[in-house]
Amino acid sequence: MRHHSCCPWRLLPLALLLSGCVSSMGPISWDTGYRQVGDPEGQDPEALRRAIAPNTCRAAPGQAGIVPLPPGCANDLNLQAMVERPGDLLHGREMGPARGAPVAAAARERLEDRERANSRRVVLEAEARSSASRSATTGDL
Repeated sequence: MRHHSCCPWRLLPLALLLSGCVSSMGPISWDTGYRQVGDPEGQDPEALRRAIAPNTCRAAPGQAGIVPLPPGCANDLNLQAMVERPGDLLHGREMGPARGAPVAAAARERLEDRERANSRRVVLEAEARSSASRSATTGDL
């Protein structure tokens, strides 16, 4: 029976692999949402879009005068460019009625139609059996 001793050099690849998961960055937390930074000129959606800014994009210029985009800023800017009504970014819309009622009504109607179709089939089969028993066959001749 051979005894295998665990050598530290065998664990080196595992240690190197796991060290790649360590990051110098701490947990990232940023203020999501949007704020109004100016007065929109009229009701033009583009003017309102220019008067709104994501909270994540607040950053001071660096030493070279370049403003780096903080994490999440680009995503918020893209969302801002895609919304139908820019005002929804500041104050959301009221939710409409639940979509469950029309779906439930459609399912109920479908099930009732199936029950009606099944009951009609039973009646027709009964009529066919009764008419077949009353009719003469070639064996009766």
